[in-house]
Amino acid sequence: MSLPLDHRHSSSTPDSPPISTPKKVDPRRLYSAVVFIPLLYVGIRYSPPWLFSIFLGIASLLALWEFFTLYCGTTRNLFPKVASCIGAVMLLFVMYKGYAQALNLWLFGIVLVILTGFLFSPTAMKQRLSSWPAYLFGMLYVAVLLGHFILLRQFTHGIALIFFVLLITWLADTGGFVFGLSFGRHALAPTLSPKKTIEGLLGGVIFSVLGAIISHVWFVPFFSLWECAILGVGIALIGTLGDLAESAIKRSVSIKDSGTIIPGHGGVLDRVDSLLLTGPVFYYYVLLTTSP
Repeated sequence: MSLPLDHRHSSSTPDSPPISTPKKVDPRRLYSAVVFIPLLYVGIRYSPPWLFSIFLGIASLLALWEFFTLYCGTTRNLFPKVASCIGAVMLLFVMYKGYAQALNLWLFGIVLVILTGFLFSPTAMKQRLSSWPAYLFGMLYVAVLLGHFILLRQFTHGIALIFFVLLITWLADTGGFVFGLSFGRHALAPTLSPKKTIEGLLGGVIFSVLGAIISHVWFVPFFSLWECAILGVGIALIGTLGDLAESAIKRSVSIKDSGTIIPGHGGVLDRVDSLLLTGPVFYYYVLLTTSP
């Protein structure tokens, strides 16, 4: 999930100029943020765990369907898509009930290995990961990774933890946009995302650290000040990897946006790409550092 001010996702080929900075922001991005951010806040803040899980399940299914459409094409054979969506719902239910928690870590590790392959060679991974394995990967990539927010919600301070990782991830995207637009000169990953710059990455880290420090005073006093600062750096870097991983998947099929459901933003998958990694990594950090 990203803030409206987003400089990602280019349809340029690898031979395109390394940096091509947009001159203005699509106003539809701002309008969408005005509508969706308050709804998101209310949905997280006031929903009981079961209702929050349903909302997250709906978002997961939308993102998963977008993944199948962009990666597997608009095939008329709906069976593998529907079967994978049913499997995703079952996985989310298992996570909600707290069954087989050790399996979640194994599945997360499998997804990380596959994403690493996409980062290094999108085309080769697309050739290796086709047919039914692609549907299985999509189910794990979207449902299992987003499902970790259900697990975060189950901690004592679950609501605050969710807001923390969302806020820091969004601030990293915003800082990346602002610094990339103003100072961007050196491409971070020109083949995968030509508009993402090293300067933008540094800006994202700065915004994340500042946001994390403010969060310590505001609503996460159970994290120390230094702990928040370190988390700010880590979440910004991990979110960038999540962003680049989705860009690599789209690069493998030469598609710019995963969908058009959100005006000015693209698809749901485009909005949650960074969170697909920051959420799980943050969950395991909290799990390891929290007393039983």
